[in-house]
Amino acid sequence: MKSKYKISLIKLKREHFALFYKWWNDPILRKLTSESDKKISKDEISKILNRHLLNKNGFDFIITANKKPIGHILIQKKKGKKNFEIYIAIGDKRYWDKGIGTIAMQKASRWFFKNFKNEKMIELEVLVNNIRAIKCYELVGFQKVRTIHSKKYSDTFLMQKFKG
Repeated sequence: MKSKYKISLIKLKREHFALFYKWWNDPILRKLTSESDKKISKDEISKILNRHLLNKNGFDFIITANKKPIGHILIQKKKGKKNFEIYIAIGDKRYWDKGIGTIAMQKASRWFFKNFKNEKMIELEVLVNNIRAIKCYELVGFQKVRTIHSKKYSDTFLMQKFKG
């Protein structure tokens, strides 16, 4: 996929934390990712992201378009989970629907399988109504495995991508 933007993934640094306050408190983005309308304080965001920086089983990247930070990708293996998970959010909505998420996910997937040679698969969960994200994930090679039903939250799809 081609883009008029040069898309890069750079390692998360503390200097990026302020971006998350804006992104994670955007009501539209929160509805697509967490279904919560509760604002997150700067202190809470700092605590979360500082834990991310210390997590040896997590890898955070800032997505840049022509060197401008526009989003975030997290690859992590949560305690008690068998597989690594991937998460993406394009926080700057001016960059939605331009194929950037697809390119960033392709780059992140390649990075993951190159750096974790023994891993055969990576997975994610996506809200069933997040059609834009599902299309992106399918373009990158993720396949729906099953629907996860929740009494408290909306249903999600478990999607997986296999090496190769």
